[in-house]
Amino acid sequence: MLAALGPFDIGQAAVVIDGHVVAVEDIEGTDGLLARVARLRAEGRLRTRPARGVLVKAPKSSQDLRYDLPTVGPRTVEGAAKAGLAGVAVAAGHAIVVEPQAMIEAADKAGLFVQGMGA
Repeated sequence: MLAALGPFDIGQAAVVIDGHVVAVEDIEGTDGLLARVARLRAEGRLRTRPARGVLVKAPKSSQDLRYDLPTVGPRTVEGAAKAGLAGVAVAAGHAIVVEPQAMIEAADKAGLFVQGMGA
C-alpha cells in the first residue's frame, strides 16, 4: 500500500490492524497519525482490542534515499503504545533510528515490538 501511494507523495507510514489499513500518514506526520489512531480508538471508531495492529514506516517508492528517510525513535514507540498498537515495523537499512537504546527500552516498557523489515 505504501509503495502504491509513493508517487502521490502522501506519506511514509500507515497503521494496519488485522490486515486492514486504518490510517495513512499525511501532512500531520507520524506523531499526528498515531494521535489520530489513539483518538479513533478512544471514540470507539476502531473496535479492535488494544495491542493489535502495527505502525509501518518505509520510504516512498519515488523517494531519494539520500535524504528524508523514515525516522523512528522513543517518541514513535510511545505514540504507538498510546494508539493501542502491538508494535512498529520499519524498513531495515532505509530508515533513521533516533536514540536506538532508548527506543528499545521504551518498547520493552510498553510491551511493544520493533521490527526491521525488507524494503
